[in-house]
Order: sequence, then structure tokens, then C-alpha cells
Amino acid sequence: MNKSSLAGVRITQGPGDWQILQRRLDNTADVPLAGTWLDPRERMATVEVRVVEEVYHQPVAAELDWHEANTKPDRTWRHVLLAVPAGGPYRIETRLRLGDDNWRLAGDQIHHVGVGDLWVIAGDDNALGFGLGLAEDPQEFGVHVFRRNERWSIATHPLHDGTGVRNSRFFIAGPAGHSPWLAFGRVLRGETGLPIGLLPAAQEGSLLESWHGKGIRSAAPAFDSTVALLRTATSYQDFSNFSMLDGGPCFLPRPEHHPGAVAGMVWFQGNADARREGAALKYAAVFREFIGKLRTVLAAPELPVIVCQLNRTIGVSKPGESPLWGLVREAQRAAAHDIGNVATIPTLDAGLSDGIHNSAQGNVIIGQRAARAALGMVYGKTVPWKAPDFLSASFVEGKRNEVLLRFANVSGELKPIATEISSLSFADADGGAPVRKAQIQRPDSILAILNRKLGEAPTVSFCSSHNPPPSLLDNNNCPPLAFAGIAVSEDE
Repeated sequence: MNKSSLAGVRITQGPGDWQILQRRLDNTADVPLAGTWLDPRERMATVEVRVVEEVYHQPVAAELDWHEANTKPDRTWRHVLLAVPAGGPYRIETRLRLGDDNWRLAGDQIHHVGVGDLWVIAGDDNALGFGLGLAEDPQEFGVHVFRRNERWSIATHPLHDGTGVRNSRFFIAGPAGHSPWLAFGRVLRGETGLPIGLLPAAQEGSLLESWHGKGIRSAAPAFDSTVALLRTATSYQDFSNFSMLDGGPCFLPRPEHHPGAVAGMVWFQGNADARREGAALKYAAVFREFIGKLRTVLAAPELPVIVCQLNRTIGVSKPGESPLWGLVREAQRAAAHDIGNVATIPTLDAGLSDGIHNSAQGNVIIGQRAARAALGMVYGKTVPWKAPDFLSASFVEGKRNEVLLRFANVSGELKPIATEISSLSFADADGGAPVRKAQIQRPDSILAILNRKLGEAPTVSFCSSHNPPPSLLDNNNCPPLAFAGIAVSEDE
């Protein structure tokens, strides 16, 4: 039976079930709705709309209880629910009041709608999530995902489910598994009370170049498809972008429609660039331009970005490729210093489920770290969200074979988790200088004693190979960020 022939109220334009709407700075969102109505006795009728809390089945606010929509004789109606407060999930209800009768005909409803924050998930395979293994990472009401079939649902693994994929750029060659982002969303939901919407836009094997292009309007397939996804996920805001299907609203945005607002982006990418010397060398510059381009297109000059530093891989295919992983990690570490509103988190201690993809257990850790970074940088929560990071490297009292390394953002103290701190490397104009001994000197410092004195252009690196063994944690069980090619200064 065609729904349009049934008596009552039909919703043809508006958010879908499970959709999360991005809140404004005033902590509210306006929700436009439209549809049709039918009275079997062909009398003039009035469409009424309200918003209720799904748990208690009570109006969200007095001004959002039953009130009249703009009902027209051609049996259409429109209404905008103004200033729906952050929270939910909510249920949007409609009904039809017939003439002067007290009788009401129940109409369509939209279920599990929340007003909260949208987070874009971008990057490559590890942003997609191919994690295997057992991990307790359950779904949660209020953490929802915009699936690749362009419908919202409660967030469950795999977040990048390819069922019914609408955009060929989001096709996945292998079966997706566990990713960090359900844990990410669940922590944000628990700590802020806000519904969280996840917008998976990661693309398997993608180079940074495919996210960047050469200018604001140049071709960049990963970037372009992500912007299109954001348009679709937020298209309820523009009536012209809807096409009515019997099953409910269908999101078909026009290409020129501006993307809706989002709260931020989580970024996990880099293994393809770490296999190409040219891409690794220019990663820092290209990433800065990519973030600038994204912020320009979204009209969000301070869009928060959480960067997951490039993880480990068990093997490399070419001689000399290993140091390129360190170059990419250094560019990602530096981004948090060089680009405003960017935070970088470590991933090197996460377990792997194959040669390159983080395990399910490792992904839970990464998701929780990313959430803490968001809580501290974006939501202003007092949490230890910054990872230990390089602060300085200097010779000890002029001894050019002893270097003191100091770290910022150490929670408590640095602790060795291996028999030796094995991931430090030094070099100068003559080449590498082996480390004879490295030990914790102070809660935030390491003393490295080298087998020889360093000459001209001395540098230090930490975890700069393709598969560095984790050797340090602070009291928050967080390892220092990897760094590469940092100059050693002459005096402490």
C-alpha cells in the first residue's frame, strides 16, 4: 500500500531515524520538517508536531509540545522546530486534528534523533578499521553512524560497513573489522552527555595527495567524496535536497549545496606515504594545506583535528624505506605545534592483527586516547589529554657523547617497559652514532650516553623506524610521540 494514500500525516522531508544533528554555539539546533496530510472525509485539518524524550515520553520543552504546523489546502505542510536543545535521542511526532473535533489521527514519527556533535572519520586503512581479535567495545544508544548506504543507524562494528554503498570511492576491497571510533564516540558521549554522530569517510590505501589536490578547487578524489558525504549527512537542512520515496526521506543533495557544520575530524593515515620518499618528505607541507583547504570549504577556520600518529608495520618492501615512517610521524607530531587546533596522539604501543593493521584491543586504546584529546582540546575538560612530547635535547656540560632529552606533558613520570630504551637514535654529518646506554634521569628526562662524540649537525630521533619496539610509558600508560631529525643543542 502506498503511504501517501493513508489518512493522517506523512513526513516527507526532515532528518532520518537515528540521525545526529550538529548543535550550534547556543547548544541548540533548528529542525525543518515538511510533508503531506490526508483526511478521508476531505475536511480541512491541522497538522500538529512535537518533540519528546524517548526514555520518558515527555515533551523536551513546553515550547516543543504539540503546536500547529503551516497546513495548506493542497494537503501539504511545513514546520521548523526551533531551538531543539542538545540531547536526546528524541522522537519527533506528528498528528492530524480534524476540524473542530477533539479527535486526532496519529501521523509519522522520526525515532532516535539527537542534537549533539558530528565527527568526521578520515584517513586510510587504520581509520577504516581492519582490527581482529577480542575486545569489549559495545554499541551505545546515542552514538550513531552515517552508513555507506547513506542512512543513519546506531553505531556498531564495522563502522565502514560496505552494504549498499552509494559512492564507489567508499568501496572496500577487504572485509572491514574493528576500528577505534566506537570507543571514541562512547567516551565522548559519556563525558559530555552529548549524542555523537560518526561520519566515516576513510578510504582504503589512500595517499595524502588524494585528500589534498593542488588548490582549493582542484581534483582530489578522497577530499571531494568526503565533502559530498558531509553534504548528504546534513542535507535535512535544505528542503530542495530531498526526494520523497515511499520508505521515507531520501537524501539526494545537489553538488552545490554547502556542507553542514561538524564538530571536528579524526585523522589516521600515512602508511602509503611512508612507502614513497617524495610523499614522506613533503607530508608536513601537504598536510597543512589539506587542513587549510578543508577548513575553507567547511567555513570552519578553527575546525578541531585529532591526528593519530602513524602506527607500526612488521615489514617494509624496499631498502631504505624504514626511515620514511619516521619522517611521516615527525610531520604528524609537528602538526600539533605548527597548525592551530590540532592534537596528535601516539599509536605505536597498539598491538597489530596483521602486518599493518591495528588489533581490536589496540583500536580501543587508540579510540580512548583520541577521545581524551578531544575532551581536553575541544570540550575543555580537565583530563590528561596530551601525550608526552619532545621538549629539548642538549649535550651535558659540553660532553658531546652525552645527551639529555626532556619531554613535555609527562603524566607522573616516564617508566621503561623494556629491558632497555632501544628506540633512540643519534646522527651527525658523519652518520649514525650508536647509543651505549639510555636511562631515566628525571621524571621527564632521559640521559643517553653514546659510543662516540657527535660532530657537526647533531640530531636525535625516537621511534623513527617502521617497527620500533615500545620502550617508555608515563603514569597514564601513554608512550611519548615519535620524533625524527631534531637538532641537539650545545648546552642544557
